[in-house]
Amino acid sequence: MITPHGARRTDVLISRGKVAALGDAGTAGTAGGAAGAAGAPGAAAGGRIDAAGCFVLPGGVDPHAHVMADVRHATVGAALGGTTTALSFTNPAAGEGDVACLLRRRRELAGVRPVVDVGLHAMLYHPQEASPADLAAARRAGAAAVKVFLAYPELGIMCSTRRLFELMSAATRLGLVVQVHCENGHLIEALVADALRSGATGPRAFAQTRPPEVEEEAVARALAVASLTGATCYLVHLSTAQAIEQVRLARKRGQPRVIAEACTHHLLLGEDRYAGADAQRFLVAPPLRSSRHLEALWAAAADGTIDTVGSDHCQVRSPAAAEFSVTGENLEFGIAGIGARIPLLLSEGLARGLPIERLSQLTAANPARAFGHYPKKGAIAAGSDADIVIFDPAANSEVTAATFDDGTGDSVYAGFPLRGRIRAVLVRGRLTVSAGELADPDGRGRYLRPH
Repeated sequence: MITPHGARRTDVLISRGKVAALGDAGTAGTAGGAAGAAGAPGAAAGGRIDAAGCFVLPGGVDPHAHVMADVRHATVGAALGGTTTALSFTNPAAGEGDVACLLRRRRELAGVRPVVDVGLHAMLYHPQEASPADLAAARRAGAAAVKVFLAYPELGIMCSTRRLFELMSAATRLGLVVQVHCENGHLIEALVADALRSGATGPRAFAQTRPPEVEEEAVARALAVASLTGATCYLVHLSTAQAIEQVRLARKRGQPRVIAEACTHHLLLGEDRYAGADAQRFLVAPPLRSSRHLEALWAAAADGTIDTVGSDHCQVRSPAAAEFSVTGENLEFGIAGIGARIPLLLSEGLARGLPIERLSQLTAANPARAFGHYPKKGAIAAGSDADIVIFDPAANSEVTAATFDDGTGDSVYAGFPLRGRIRAVLVRGRLTVSAGELADPDGRGRYLRPH
C-alpha cells in the first residue's frame, strides 16, 4: 500500500466513507466500527477486498479536465481509470460572465449524478474585466484556482502581461492559485499569417504555427510576473524541454511557488502522429512534440521538476482556426483521456523505472496538495476519504476505444499496451469499479471544495 510515509504491507480499515485506520497485514476487521477493508469482496457492504499481490493506491486526482459538457460520461471514464476526483474548468458560454459560469456549473453538478467527486477551477475568459471582487467571489464559491490564457487573441480571452500582473497580485492576497496557459498568442498570429501566405493548411500547419518557442517565451514571462507578485503559479500542460528548464531555473533562484504540470498525451504521443491520415485526431494545444521533448518530460517527472500529471480531458473538442481547414474538413482540437491517464502512466512509468510512490505523487497526492484537497484526497491515511485504487501489476491488456467508456467515441490511446490493470476502485468507501466494470452506477460523486 502506498501511504504518505511510503510503501507498507498493511490493511486499510474503512468506516463511513473514511479511512478509519491502517493496520498490520492480516488484521483487517479487528478495529471496532470498521465497515470494510481493502488489502486483506465489497468493502462498501462491510466485506473484505483481497488485494494480495497488488498495489493499493490513493484514488487519482486529475488536476486538469474539461468535463462539464457531459459530466456523467466523463466521470464514468474517470472512475474506470482510477481517478476518483476530477478538477474541471468551467468554460463560460458566449456572453456569460466568468463567476456566473462558475456558479452555474456548481449548481448543475447537483443534478447530473457524477460518479466521482468534482471540483471546479474558474476559467477567466474576460481577464480585462475580472476584478478583485470577482476573484473573491470565485474563492467563496469553492474555486481553488483561476486560469488565464496568454494565447487565443482571436477568441478575445488572451491576458496581457500587465493584466497578468494585476490578477496575480489580487490572487496572492486571496490565496488563489493562478493557472497559466503559456503560449505567446501574438507570435502565433504572426506564424499563422506566414503559413497562410505560403498556402499551408491542415493539421500539420496548425501544429507548426505553435512551435516550442511560443511556449517557452510565455513560460518565462509567467514566471517573471509570479516572482514579482509572490503568486502561486501553476503552469498547465508543459510540453517542451526548455519550458522545463525555465521551471528549474526559477526554483534555483529561490522562487518556491511554482507548480509544473505535464499531460498524458505529451508524455506518450509524438509529433509523428501529424504525418498520418488521421492526424486531426491528435490535434491539441500545445501540440505534440518531438521525442527529445517527450524524453525531457519523463526525466522531469522522475526528478521532481514536474509536480503533477493531468489529462486535459476534453469531453467536447474545440474548433481550430478555420483558415487551416481543407475542403470538407473542419479542424478541431482537444484529446479525451481522463480514464487513460493513470493506467497509461503506471504502465509506462513502471516500465521506465519510476517508483510506484513517485507515480502516485504525480497522479494523486501532488494534485490534491496543489489545490487544497490534501489529505482528504490523494492519500491513504486515517481520516482521509476512502478513495482507493487496487492495481494488479501482473495483469496485462490493451486500450480500446471502449476501455474507459467516457462517451467521446474515440481514444487516441487505442492500441497502447497496458502493463498492469486496475482491479477495483472505491469512492469514499463504496466499491465503484470491479474487474474493469462500473459496479455502482448510481452516481454518488459530490461537489468538492478546497479546505
